[in-house]
Amino acid sequence: MRDKLKYFILNNAYEFRRGISENMVVDGNMLRFSSEKMSGIGRFMTRVFDSGDRGTIWHRMLINVENCTADELRVTVYASDFTEFSYKGATFTVDEVLRDKSISLDEKASMLSVFEKKRVNGVRDALLHDIVGRYLWVYVEVFGISGKPAVIKDIRLYLPAESWIDRLPQIYRKSDGEGRFLERYLGIFQTLYDEVEEDIDRISSRFDPECADRCFLEWLAEWLDISDCSVWKEEKLRRLLLTAVSLYRGRGTKKCLSDAIELYTGEKPYIIENFSLREHMGTQAYEQSLLPMYGNDPYKIFILVRSEVIESDSDKDILWRIARELVPVTVDFELKVLEPYIFLGQYSYLGINSYLGKSGNAALDGKSRITFSVIGDNNVTENSPEGSENNNKD
Repeated sequence: MRDKLKYFILNNAYEFRRGISENMVVDGNMLRFSSEKMSGIGRFMTRVFDSGDRGTIWHRMLINVENCTADELRVTVYASDFTEFSYKGATFTVDEVLRDKSISLDEKASMLSVFEKKRVNGVRDALLHDIVGRYLWVYVEVFGISGKPAVIKDIRLYLPAESWIDRLPQIYRKSDGEGRFLERYLGIFQTLYDEVEEDIDRISSRFDPECADRCFLEWLAEWLDISDCSVWKEEKLRRLLLTAVSLYRGRGTKKCLSDAIELYTGEKPYIIENFSLREHMGTQAYEQSLLPMYGNDPYKIFILVRSEVIESDSDKDILWRIARELVPVTVDFELKVLEPYIFLGQYSYLGINSYLGKSGNAALDGKSRITFSVIGDNNVTENSPEGSENNNKD
């Protein structure tokens, strides 16, 4: 059984910042082309990777880029057993040159040309069996000529070299010739095999909501019978999957419904079960306020969420769909958004969506007829009855 390949990988902001870039910016865990004219050349030179052994024969380079055609990508590979070199009568080290911010990337590439081993255009996956050296680094150039900015998602460098031709009888290895056609031909199938083997090694991560990709998150959601999982943002969907088993054990209960809505909005809702209002029957408050608002259907519940946690109109529809999934079929429900207004006899709750305090002045400004004040601590938010943009603080 062969030894597993080792590799260096750049796939996060920290690693990209350790390299040197020009017209490229770190965007999340990726490196994105950035130019005011959306044209020009984006350059990135990686840090120096140390294999630890002199004479290391490298195996493979894999560059994952998006929005970049073959004509817009050029990659140069440098390697050496030593990092010290002479340039114009002076002695430098590779790390010293890379760290020197006064030297442009163009000049650095020129100074380090003595270490250049390979230059390829438009190639994202290349064998490095002809690259020998303890140290290796890569220089990537993307040309900004397409409609969308190019993005470097990750760079992988595999070592040591391993070729399937070494498993063939000696007669085939001898007859391969200087062009090494057979070795390169077998490299196609070896690459496919390595990728499948790597996927198998990482299969456990596909079942872990904390590290699975978005497509696998939705796949896991199907396993757990979570419908409409596409409406969940990625981080919220991860939290839902992590708690789904325990959450769904209580499916059909008030706690389950409350916890699910809290996962989506970040805040617990207020859930009113009509049967719980029976203790107030016969009172003046029940007849004048509770009954007109909630009715007397014992198989109906009201879900109240503050308007501050509703980011868009679609959020209300999504919350309704989440509730419909978790509320028993025999139970009817209504979803109410608590606006920051005070309307007597309606859904106004002191300390939740209304506060006592001083009132604001009426304003005839073309946006509202008369203002409503919502006061909490020292803040006063004025809103028109039409829900206009008039949100000023006194």
